[in-house]
Amino acid sequence: MAIQITQEQQDGVRILALSGRLDTETAADVELTLQDLLAAGETRFLFDLSGIGYVSSAGLRVLLGLAKKLDGGKGDLKLCGMNASVRQVFDMTGFSKLFAIFPNRDAALGQAQKIRPEAELAQHAARLLGAGSLASPPHPLAEALARAAASVLGLKPMAAAPYVSSAGITPVRVAAPASVQPAAGWLARLKALFGKS
Repeated sequence: MAIQITQEQQDGVRILALSGRLDTETAADVELTLQDLLAAGETRFLFDLSGIGYVSSAGLRVLLGLAKKLDGGKGDLKLCGMNASVRQVFDMTGFSKLFAIFPNRDAALGQAQKIRPEAELAQHAARLLGAGSLASPPHPLAEALARAAASVLGLKPMAAAPYVSSAGITPVRVAAPASVQPAAGWLARLKALFGKS
């Protein structure tokens, strides 16, 4: 069975979208394409594997070979769009630890807006409490709520920065009220959060 390789260039990255099976029969086609690209001076690659239904050890070998050629700051290799069965092969073989793997192209190219963990936690908490949805801008006290929740969970607070929601960037700089400041011990933190003494 043949493999389809679609190429495009975006932000200095050569994107290779593969469709079909990446196995013993098709790995040679991918390898030849990579040799041509490396000879032409390409050093930054993104493999979009969303069209791949199966990957064998031969396919893994081709990707590992490219990673070795780009190692030591000679280039960059990212993978994205793996379905569950392909991801399982990468996980079982330990290859997940060798490659930078992203859910989609935007994330791999760094175009997806980064959501701070505190903002995401605050948005989910607000939605669960019926105070808003993930699509709506965060509540004015979202940062205070997020810091209190992070404190209860034992997470280190992050430096203040604008929140990012699907609606866009909404700057929120609200100091946490004294009643939700971190207290010693997890039980004391819970008591401080819920106003119990």
